[in-house]
Amino acid sequence: MTENDPREVAVYRLMPSRRDIRAVLLDESHTQLKRWAFHGPPEERPDHFGAEWLGERRWPKAEFPSTFPDAPVFGPRLVEAFGAELEAAGTLLPLTITDGGAAVDEDYRVYVVDEVVDCVDTVASSRPGPLGEMDRTVFRLDALPTHLPAFRVPEFRMGIYWNGWMVDRLKELLGDALEARLAWSNVPGRRPHRYVWGV
Repeated sequence: MTENDPREVAVYRLMPSRRDIRAVLLDESHTQLKRWAFHGPPEERPDHFGAEWLGERRWPKAEFPSTFPDAPVFGPRLVEAFGAELEAAGTLLPLTITDGGAAVDEDYRVYVVDEVVDCVDTVASSRPGPLGEMDRTVFRLDALPTHLPAFRVPEFRMGIYWNGWMVDRLKELLGDALEARLAWSNVPGRRPHRYVWGV
């Protein structure tokens, strides 16, 4: 659990935990997604993704197997449990995962977050890097879309931020198989992760 205070509003970056689990490497469809996220129209969003499993075949396949901050991948248990909630902010798109060149999994989904919300305090936040990533992101509480499970921001369109309530729901199911890096909290003294966007 994220151990949130009931009064806390917190925002996270999600990724698989560092364990012996199999993660995915997305194919060139990920480059197309990046172009769409960064530029918007007329760039087209992919409607299907491909990936391959990484890691030892004896390791279990992660239910949240993507380390890419702009392209979270959800396994079938997560899609079944949270699909309707996730679609409040984006779209779950088909994914074909191969292993050794053969297609082995078609029931995983890439979550593309459509919602881009202007809610960053740009004065208090770090200066964006070349792709928009900020070492320190401060949000305007009155503009934060707390009703959404996840969102993107204009300053960093290729990163997905997750609201704390959705992180709690996911961690209830995945436990320590999911790493939640705190990006921001309205509670004084809560320190964001030192490398929110690092691998």
